[in-house]
Amino acid sequence: MPATKPILPNKYQLDTDTYTFRRLERAFFTDIYELSNGQILYLFVNYLPEDIEEKLKKFHTIKVRIHNNEYMGIICPQYSLEDLSNIIDGLNRTRGFQCVAGMENLKRLLQRDVIQPLLNPEKYKKFKLTLPNGILLYGPPGCGKTYIVRKVAEELNFYFLELKHSDVSSPYIHESATKIASVFEKAKIQAPSIVFIDEIEGLVPKRENLESTAHYKQEEVNEFLKQLNDAGKNNILIVGATNRPELIDSAILRSGRMDKRIFVPPPDSDARKELFRIYLTERPHAEDIDYNRLSKMTDGFVCSDIELIVTEASRTAIDENKTLIDQRMLEREILKSVPSLSKEDLAKYHRFTELERY
Repeated sequence: MPATKPILPNKYQLDTDTYTFRRLERAFFTDIYELSNGQILYLFVNYLPEDIEEKLKKFHTIKVRIHNNEYMGIICPQYSLEDLSNIIDGLNRTRGFQCVAGMENLKRLLQRDVIQPLLNPEKYKKFKLTLPNGILLYGPPGCGKTYIVRKVAEELNFYFLELKHSDVSSPYIHESATKIASVFEKAKIQAPSIVFIDEIEGLVPKRENLESTAHYKQEEVNEFLKQLNDAGKNNILIVGATNRPELIDSAILRSGRMDKRIFVPPPDSDARKELFRIYLTERPHAEDIDYNRLSKMTDGFVCSDIELIVTEASRTAIDENKTLIDQRMLEREILKSVPSLSKEDLAKYHRFTELERY
């Protein structure tokens, strides 16, 4: 294979003090240059800058325009083919909201109220808009709240830490509060961080509903409130998720704490189509599956409902000694299924939505 011509010539000036000394090689569609200051420039030949800029924001990035073409590069202290391979894998991997099919209203809301304020804090402070200290995702079970939080962490490029109630509970006095404090200390060290608490009502239940003997639980709630109050200044975003928002202690939801409440609805049409594709991916299935029809037939179904439909269709394929899952099997399972979410359940969540404070 003939050698490729370098994109940049030797002594190409990157800034007043730095220029390209020589090109070392081209690997993974990347020109690798040694710079005059001893550092290394990886110049990505096969990507448009706008397609990879967000994925490279944790690196020292540089844009180079030459011969009417623009390239994105990063400057690193030393050359490592293994490190470059990992960087390229990251560029090719779908991350953040690109992984979330449909749910456009939810993604737009999270971008506006959570992600953009945290990525551009000065802009929001200028207009006297407060940054989120904590947010509560609530909605029916099986709608992907945990998945959404992980995608938010990827959009922000924040360290992700999960706080489980079972991990901090203890029969010993004061130990639960100590464990909660240690989780937040780790998040502080790794900041910017997201601390995610699933089924948060188990960690911070309404204190007025606790028995008088449950002093340890009172202490847990108080410790969490203390950490919540300090989260913003420690560059920590706290995200809670719940199916039972009415059971959460009211102090948690006060202004300046977790007062931003975001409803995670059942998957919409595009999301349902993608869910069927995902659950069928590693199972033998017909090539002519009509995902649009499946989506229309499952209005109101949650993620776990769709997974169960595909699982039962798989059992049918085995029972009938078929080599793959076809449209008929899937539709038959849909007609036999009842959505796990009722209209009464949805109405309950909408009533909680109306309590939102702006």
